[in-house]
Amino acid sequence: MRCHRLGVFSSFLMAAIALAVVGLAWGVGPPASGAQSGSMVNCPQAGKWAISVWDGASGTAAADALATCGAGAVDAAYALDPQTGGWLGWFAGRPEISTLATLNDMQGVLALGSATGPVVTPTPTPTATPSGEYSFTFASSYSEPDTFRGTVEEIRMMDSIPKMGYHEGVTAPAGSIFAVVLMRVENIGTEPDDVGSYSFRLRDSLGRHFTLSYDEPDSLNVQWAAEDYFQRIGVYDDIQPGITRDMVFGFLVPTAVSGLVAERCPTDGC
Repeated sequence: MRCHRLGVFSSFLMAAIALAVVGLAWGVGPPASGAQSGSMVNCPQAGKWAISVWDGASGTAAADALATCGAGAVDAAYALDPQTGGWLGWFAGRPEISTLATLNDMQGVLALGSATGPVVTPTPTPTATPSGEYSFTFASSYSEPDTFRGTVEEIRMMDSIPKMGYHEGVTAPAGSIFAVVLMRVENIGTEPDDVGSYSFRLRDSLGRHFTLSYDEPDSLNVQWAAEDYFQRIGVYDDIQPGITRDMVFGFLVPTAVSGLVAERCPTDGC
């Protein structure tokens, strides 16, 4: 038992000596200027002690330096004061009793890992892009609740829509592309109604939204060209109750867009 205690004491003494040597190295150097950056080397494991070294700007707040081990990863840290030879301590969430305020470059500390380890922030789950056909409901130009059920067959990316009828073909401007939505739309209401330019929208994999906007002649040309090319009806065409029609809708989106999904506009508008 006595040998075991001597072994533990010897280990702690060796750690203190190591910290003292490191402390001398950082104690004589001038503080670094500029933005603080860096990381703790040899961060402690959960519930265990480790000799960790700050590899970064001198004068960095101890809390900021230790936070590089992970949020909530370190419960306490001790360092030797090169002036007095005594111990300075830092304690998570206890600034009123912490005496170890800052760390300098290559300063060593005796750090205690939190029993639970670092707090892990969940990575947001990317919005899944439906595979195959999918359906959703949405409102008409003038009514609530939802009047239509749309079944998306395909969202086809086209840099131009050739002329196929009365209206001229169109070409997407630089940096943009047409997202042409081919969809079967059923009127599930009780009155004839039409799909408006703000009935539904597109959402991409980054969560950006794109709406149908046909307030300008050029935008209308995109829709008319798509209707002629695909021989389908589109925005503002009436559908009778209980009837399903093949429809097409043309959106203008950035060239690098991905994961587009058609979805209902919110009740307060797109």
